[in-house]
Amino acid sequence: MPKVLVSALGSESLTYVRRCRLLGMSVKVLDCFESHHKQLSQWFGDDVLHVVGRRLDVRSAVEGEGFHAAIVQENDDFVKAALIVQSLREAGVNNIVVVTPDAAKRVMYRRFGAQHVVVAGNVEQAWMAVTRWLPSFATA
Repeated sequence: MPKVLVSALGSESLTYVRRCRLLGMSVKVLDCFESHHKQLSQWFGDDVLHVVGRRLDVRSAVEGEGFHAAIVQENDDFVKAALIVQSLREAGVNNIVVVTPDAAKRVMYRRFGAQHVVVAGNVEQAWMAVTRWLPSFATA
């Protein structure tokens, strides 16, 4: 079964997780920010990958899981999102999709290791674009 890691701090994580599961994927949610720990734990329970917010810790935790893909939703702090992308790439995740509302950040995310950057203003637009890169995993 394909494994997907979702790094989204807001309610969009609910959409990504639910829809990935409908495609038959195993999904975990990355929790590396203490300020979001309680909310993510309430929403996803045991499906949360709790990690201290240091790059080395994120890499170590993710490497051991063997994720096939990751969806990273940019939050208010694009630097944190870029560091997550870099950590995931270094951990061996070979298909990283970043969702951002700002087209000017495409190049930056690709330099940090994202294979695909989706520019979308809301989660519905984002999901339609993200699915272009997920079906090959769902049928593998």
